[in-house]
Amino acid sequence: MLRSIRHNIKYLSITLWLVIASFIATIFLVWGMQSAGRGGGRDAAVAATVNGERISRLEFQRAYDQEREALRQMYGDRWNEDLARELNLPYRVLDGLITSRLLLQEAERHGLRVSREELAAVVMENPLFAEEGKFRPERYRRLLEANRLTPERYEDAIRQGLLQQKLATLIQASAKVSEAEAWEAFRTAKEKVRVAYVSLPRSAENKARLENLQGQVGQQGTPWETLLQNSGLKVKRPDPFVFGAAVAEPPDNRAFHLAILRLKKGEWSPVVEGGKSVFLIRLLDREAVPRQAFEREKETWTQKLLSEKRLQLWVAWIHEVRRRSKIDVTQELG
Repeated sequence: MLRSIRHNIKYLSITLWLVIASFIATIFLVWGMQSAGRGGGRDAAVAATVNGERISRLEFQRAYDQEREALRQMYGDRWNEDLARELNLPYRVLDGLITSRLLLQEAERHGLRVSREELAAVVMENPLFAEEGKFRPERYRRLLEANRLTPERYEDAIRQGLLQQKLATLIQASAKVSEAEAWEAFRTAKEKVRVAYVSLPRSAENKARLENLQGQVGQQGTPWETLLQNSGLKVKRPDPFVFGAAVAEPPDNRAFHLAILRLKKGEWSPVVEGGKSVFLIRLLDREAVPRQAFEREKETWTQKLLSEKRLQLWVAWIHEVRRRSKIDVTQELG
């Protein structure tokens, strides 16, 4: 794991420095500000408590100011306070602080630590602190000072970032992708399908109409073409397409495609309800995908699925941590 962390350290540190230079409030800076605020005076205003650990109002205000400045730079002339309200900025910032505090607590609970060597690697391998390819302590201190940061605070921010990375690696370690899973994902994405369908604007009446039509499909001696012709509904037959591709007619592509995934050749779907329409779909054909094509891209698809699984595991785990934690927002945010 250490080798993996060191492999990513230079990229993390470059990103981190760019974040500092442009006042973008990433997780590392947020954690850095948290560290400065941890254990503050008991009489300080409190924005929230996370499992009994406080996030001070000052800490929140620092994070809010940085996020606001970052967005102002990002949006340029388009930035205004209405946009800040639209983005729900105060709650977005506080939510980030709460999640970050939870991750720190979890890292401690799992006994994770950052060594001096790992920390030094981030600082010393960052080319922004180098002159002629070599780390220069004076340049390091000068650039931090220019951005109103101390080495202690900057390094504490890095330490928290590395802890998060270690925690994520630990939680995501159980993610696995089989060859069968990779093949199924590849096949689903690459195969073309031909369908015929009818659609109507979504309403209870139109849903009942299609359900009645769908119920007649199984009756012997009644070809589906005849049923549709007798119904007076227009049958649409788009050109062959791959899963996820936009189909011109249906306004609810996601519901449309998900229904097709579950069909076998020749089958009718149940009535499909989209946001604006109801559908009845028949799968006419699936174009087989050659296994040889998958073999050429197997590693790429395996890694793609693995990344997705790791992200899903991480997000689900964070949601679970939040669910079982005691979080109290103690002040109105404005």
